[in-house]
Amino acid sequence: MAYTTNLQSYYDLFCAIQEIPRYTIKQLCPILNYGGRGQKYSTVNDHITKLYEKKISLFPNLVLRTFENCFTKGYFLRVKDPVNIGSVFYELQQNHNLSYMLLLSGTYDFYVTSKLDLNFGKNVRIEKKSVSYTPIYTNPLGWNHEFKDILPKIVNSSLREGKIERKMEDWLPWEEIHFYIYEMMKNNVQIPFSRIAEVLGVSSNTVKKYFYQIILPCCNISHYFFPKGYDYFQKAFLIMETDYEKGLSEVFTKLPCTTYIFPMEKEIASVVFHEGIQDLMLMLKKFEEKGFIKKHLLLVPLHWD
Repeated sequence: MAYTTNLQSYYDLFCAIQEIPRYTIKQLCPILNYGGRGQKYSTVNDHITKLYEKKISLFPNLVLRTFENCFTKGYFLRVKDPVNIGSVFYELQQNHNLSYMLLLSGTYDFYVTSKLDLNFGKNVRIEKKSVSYTPIYTNPLGWNHEFKDILPKIVNSSLREGKIERKMEDWLPWEEIHFYIYEMMKNNVQIPFSRIAEVLGVSSNTVKKYFYQIILPCCNISHYFFPKGYDYFQKAFLIMETDYEKGLSEVFTKLPCTTYIFPMEKEIASVVFHEGIQDLMLMLKKFEEKGFIKKHLLLVPLHWD
């Protein structure tokens, strides 16, 4: 891939928006070494539009951290009779208690998350259930390299030992209106306060105050970068048991794309974006040979919501 000046600009904008998710064009102009108004503002705005239209990045999300009274549970599901996978898929799609759903090819048929204790009916077996702690979304420092070019350096590196912190904070002091605002903003932090205010029947200033004073302090911002566009890359869902979680998370930052890391109770699950399954399997094989991974399960996501 020819890495152009534009891609450098997109990456710079991605990093800036990560820090200032509710940005103004004026705040972002210095990132691209633009000053003044008029055409230069228009150029920056055009870059931002293309950043999201091409799915080089996705809109920044709000991620609620893990609290004693409000935390996410991950369910690994198996459909008892494969003939029922289609009907189960549509049932899960319509289940408003789910925050995330993956249809998988492999040992499990589905991975779903919810803040509730759920059962899934007689056709579905819960194979594994775990607290899913606050996820990590990496800043891909290898954005200007091909996966295959980074691989030799990665597989020959030593990994730092240690577990990723699994923190459960004391208590989430939110009221009903705070949850409503969070739900409306979680998939796009940039949604105008006025739009939320209109739906909830409150003022924009009230929404703004609640967002900055109550909601944002309890959340992380997730932002994403895919140098060739989100739809270009293949996805793998990995479940790994390892004493080198910190080292693996550092490895994932060296990849070209953002990696999603979900700390479970005993393992870490991750969504890795790649261009060839052979390269990814080689990396996992080398890490197992070196003792960095005790065991892993590689699944292929077929669909997610």
